[in-house]
Amino acid sequence: MKVLYILIASLMVTPALAWNGQDTDLGTSIMISSRDVATPGQEIVYYDYSKEEYRTGEVTSVYGFGKSVQIELYDFDSGANRTFEMEK
Repeated sequence: MKVLYILIASLMVTPALAWNGQDTDLGTSIMISSRDVATPGQEIVYYDYSKEEYRTGEVTSVYGFGKSVQIELYDFDSGANRTFEMEK
């Protein structure tokens, strides 16, 4: 029984594994699987809800301001630069 309480307590303090935001140009929702990967020069995989698929891009810059973080990246799949505004 004690093990069950420990398991439940550990699940309650587990950090979120997804980071939600929006494409500022298209107004569509996106999700990045972890905040740790969003650093300049890093390749990330994100989910684009409007296209209903995972996409890949390279982070070119990250800016924190107010209650959000702005991530600029080059999308390998479309060949376009995209800007995401993520919840802080």
